[in-house]
Amino acid sequence: MRRLVGDAMASLPIEQRRTLELAYFEGLSQAEIAERLGDPLGTVKTRVRLGLGKLASLLANAGAGGSA
Repeated sequence: MRRLVGDAMASLPIEQRRTLELAYFEGLSQAEIAERLGDPLGTVKTRVRLGLGKLASLLANAGAGGSA
């Protein structure tokens, strides 16, 4: 699973990947991410939404979308 998630993260556009890394691995809020990156809050929210959607799709296609 770790490899699947890592591969999926690596396939994201750099902006989406960095935003998700800051949110999930560093625990920053979207407002904190916007401040750190110097991006508008709306841009950060869009990157999170698009990145999570793409990750879900990639993981489902890889067979990792099973039950927890």
